[in-house]
Order: sequence, then structure tokens, then C-alpha cells
Amino acid sequence: MKKILLLVGMFLFMSPISAYANTAKLPSGLPLSEVETSIDEIMKNYIGENKDIPGAAISIVKDGEIIFEKGYGFADIKKQKSIDPKQTVFEAASISKVYTWTAMMQLVEQGKVHLQDDIRDYLPDGYLDLAYPDKVSILDLMNHTAGFEDTTEELLTTDPNKVIPLKDYLSDQHEQPTQVFRPGTVTAYSNYGTSLAGYIIERVTGEDFATYMQANILDQLEMNLSSFQTDYSDISTITNNKSKSYVKTKDNFEQVDWSYVNDAPAGSLNTTVHDMAKFMLAYLGTGYDHLFEDKAILDQMHEQTSSFTGNAHGFWERSINDYRILEHSGNAVGYTTLMTFVPEENFGVVLFMNVGEEMSGLRVDLLNALIGEQEKPEKVHVSQNDEKVEGTYRIARGIYTNFLKLLPIIGNSDVTVKQHPSGGITLQTAADPEPILYTETDHLEYVRVDNTIPLMDKAGMDTSKVYFQLDGQGNVKKMTYGIVSDFLPVSLKNRVEVHMIIIIVSVMAFIIYTMVALIQWIIRKRKKTSRANMFPATGLLAFIGLIVTVNIIILFGRFMADPFQKMATLRIHLWLNMLLPISVLVCGYFMFKQWKKKTRMQNIARISLLLISCLFTLFLYYFHLLW
Repeated sequence: MKKILLLVGMFLFMSPISAYANTAKLPSGLPLSEVETSIDEIMKNYIGENKDIPGAAISIVKDGEIIFEKGYGFADIKKQKSIDPKQTVFEAASISKVYTWTAMMQLVEQGKVHLQDDIRDYLPDGYLDLAYPDKVSILDLMNHTAGFEDTTEELLTTDPNKVIPLKDYLSDQHEQPTQVFRPGTVTAYSNYGTSLAGYIIERVTGEDFATYMQANILDQLEMNLSSFQTDYSDISTITNNKSKSYVKTKDNFEQVDWSYVNDAPAGSLNTTVHDMAKFMLAYLGTGYDHLFEDKAILDQMHEQTSSFTGNAHGFWERSINDYRILEHSGNAVGYTTLMTFVPEENFGVVLFMNVGEEMSGLRVDLLNALIGEQEKPEKVHVSQNDEKVEGTYRIARGIYTNFLKLLPIIGNSDVTVKQHPSGGITLQTAADPEPILYTETDHLEYVRVDNTIPLMDKAGMDTSKVYFQLDGQGNVKKMTYGIVSDFLPVSLKNRVEVHMIIIIVSVMAFIIYTMVALIQWIIRKRKKTSRANMFPATGLLAFIGLIVTVNIIILFGRFMADPFQKMATLRIHLWLNMLLPISVLVCGYFMFKQWKKKTRMQNIARISLLLISCLFTLFLYYFHLLW
């Protein structure tokens, strides 16, 4: 009898849980009982030997609980050490930013910071050299609309002895990025802006950034295997549990050194997906009081703060069908991360991978399974806006004041928008073999029509929708996919094709003229004839042009070998490039001096080279390739 009563009691106690597990669903409609099977099936396509990812960990929260947590693959390939979602530490990369914004909102709740205040009110006098007199607010930092260009200089190091204190790293001692946009006008993703917010937290609280984060967020949430310390080399709970970091090279994974991020508020968090789940639960309301005294502050964090390129107090905002999505992803050397929320469904997922620049499509497949695939329009229709939005666009996030301004040209990263004859528009990038078709579903809002998964989506972006904004004259002012950065119209003179023509014509001219001059010299040597003290202007100018071209290739090769080095170490290349404008003046002088001694065809050839060299010199000047 007692046994029967015990079984009845167990049934009554467990039946609500069983009923929940059997009836509850994810936003996609996937029943909770099928989550593990579905995720396992997806993971096996991407993780493992001869695949794209060595190891990954995932945690999912729903309705105040961790409903799924699992590790896949290896944390250490050589030792065959498996990923453990509770123990394996990863670099969270840019997901760190949402913790910084959470800390900032704690100070807002305490009345110590106001989002509309000018950031200069919280910084030392003269700390920033801004190009515009306009106020830069705390909210501008959150929305990535402060106007700063990008920078990679000393962003991170593999040597803990080269860690730089936050105050010094952000100061003009270490090449502050230039403010290139008027505040509040352009969204351009900025690590520097987030780290400025971290320094403001230091200034307001009087505490070191990592110390404040540990005491007021990580410890509060009992995130016991987490740290914001830039130099974590002596923190055994991190180093003993941290996954190795890898990059994919053809069919193998190459281990790379761990990083120490000087840009700490923007990317220094080391953590596990289990610890991240605790943050997600708090952010969705379960245990929010570990972060804020008043839930209204948490609710405020969910509110939209930027509409065109969607942002909600530091979280990127987009939509999948009828769901509003808040998320942040991250890329570090050897790690790729993603955290996504559907607040109305009380749902969150975090995915960590121990490979850098992951572009396999895993994130796309996972979100499709967990949240749902973006619905596509049934048909394409003609809109009067199709022609208006035609043009070439370039991502606003970039470097504008040093030689890395050339990167969009070398990488051919522009987006070309064309009106489609049957209606809608096509978007073409160099990364995608075919143009991708979109149709307008709302005013200046276009949705992707075909089933193509662009490389940008595999790399963590969402290009299923594209939005345009017009100026007062009806011309496109900017374009966006909805997150991370605006794209700005590119004038004809600044397009990739124009600059590539200048590069190709110049380099071919330098090669041909150098070869001709060399051949002429060899012939004269064999015939033992001289040029009667004639200055070799043409050959010298072409040869200098060729040297400068090779020097530029070496410059970018050195940069790519270490993108985080000090720019000062590369300035010798800019000095060498000054040989070209000097040669243009010297050789140009002798070309005109020798004018009458040359035939008409010779003068035409010489002047052509001089003009090409002048054009290439202007090209170098425009792209900051001259000292």
C-alpha cells in the first residue's frame, strides 16, 4: 500500500514537469523533447575531423530554466579533451560588450550616469580629440553612433607582459581613432566606443573595470568560471579550463596562441556557456535582482534605442518573422560566439566555438531550427523605389585615416544594388557568385526572395532584409541589413573598379617601361654605345614605381601577419613610398629638359609615364600611403 501511495505521489509531483516537457515548444515550434536530437543532427554536419569546427558548446534557456546544455567535439584536439558546457572556458569576444552595457545601466539606475550626458563630462579634460563639436552621448556609444573609425592597433596581444592599462590604451598615447562621422548620424561598429564606456565606468566607480565587473555582475550571478581580467595568465580557474583556440587551414585545424585583449570592455570576457546561461536567465527576468534593484531598468534595456540599424541599449535588434530578436555575436583569434534572445518567448541561446572566423553555416542552421527560418515573399513585384536605391554601397565601419583605408578596395567588399527587370532589386558582393534577389515588402524595406544563404549570413550577419533611407532630395543616404553598421553610397570616383584600373594601369606601365629600359640598356652594353650623358629619366621613374608597388605589397603582407601591431613599426614603408613623388619631380624635370632631343613618339611615351606616375602618386596620397 505504501508503495502504491509513493508511486501515486511521484506521479502527481512529476506530471507537471512531464506535461511541460511534452507540450512546451521553442519559438520555431520545435518541441522540447526533440531539441537534443535536432541539435545533435546539426552539429554532426559541422563539428569534427575534416569538418569546419573542432569543438563547440551550446546552452539554451526557456521560461526561466536551462532546458538544454551540451558540448561537442574537442577543447584540445591533441589531447582529445572533450568540450564540457559547464567547465570549458572560451573567449566570449564581443559578447563582452553587453556586460559592459549592463554595468553602465547599473550606474544609470544609481543616478551616477545619464544616457544623454556628453561622454566628455566623465572623461579627463582634453582626453579626446573630436572632429565635431557636437555632443557624444553615452547612448551614442551604446548605439555605435559616436562616429569613430575602426582601429586594430594593439587591440590585443599574445604576451601578457604587453597588456596596457585601459586608461593608457584609449588615450592619444596609443593612436586614438579619428571621429569621421558626425555623432548620431551613422552607425559604425566601434570597439573603441565600448571601451570608452568601460573607462567611464572606471572613472565613475573608482574601481578597475575588471574588478567592478567581477564584483557587480559575475559574482552576483555566480559565474564562477568567468573573468574580465585582461591578463588572466595567473587565474588557474580560467587557464586550466580554457579551450585551445584554432584557425581552419584547408583540411586541418591549426592551434593559435591565446589572446590578452587590451580593448577589455569590448572583448576580454572569458567564460563558459553554463555561466552565460545564468546571465541570459537574469536578462530575461529570472534573477534580474542580481543585476538591478528595479526590473524597470531591465525592461528599459530591452527597449529600442536606434531604429534604422536596430539597437536596444547595446544589443543588436532584428526580426525573424513576427519575433523580435536581440543578440550579439563575437569573433576573436581562435573563437567565434553568438548569443540570441527572443524576449517575448522568454528564450535565449548561446553558442561558443573554438575556431576563429567560422563561416560554415552552423549558426544559420541552428537559429533556423530553434527560432524559425525567415519567411520569404511569395512573389516579386515592381516598386518605384527599385530604381531609386540602385547604386554601390560600402560598409561605414572601416579605417579612414591611415593606409588601411585601401582594404575595401583590395577586399572588393562593396555591395552593388541593381534594379531587376522583373521587379525588385539584386544585391551583389564579391563573396557571392550570383546576385541575390530582394523585393520590397514595406516602404524602402526589402526581403530576400530566393533560398540562397550568402557568405555574410554564414559569417554571422543577417542579410535576409535590407533597408534604405533617403535624404531630403530623394537620394539614398544610407543602407543597412539592420545590424552592426550602415552602408554608405560610394561615388563613381571612389568605386573599386576605378581604383583597380588605376592600380593595374600603373603597375603594368611600371613593368613595361622598366623592361624596355632594361632591354635598351643591355643592347647599349653589347654595342658599347652610350647615351651622351643623357639622364635615364624614363627607366628610373618606372623602376621607382615598381619598387614602390613591391613596397606596398610588403607593407600589407606585414600588416596581415600581425594586424594588431603598432602602426609606427610600418612607417618605414610610407617613407619609402615618398621616392615616387620625388622621382616624378626629378624625372619630370629631365624629361622636359631633354624634350627637343627626343622624337615625338618618345616624348609621348615619356609624358604618358609621367602622367601615370602622377596619377599613382595621387592614389598613394588619397589612401594615406605617403608619409
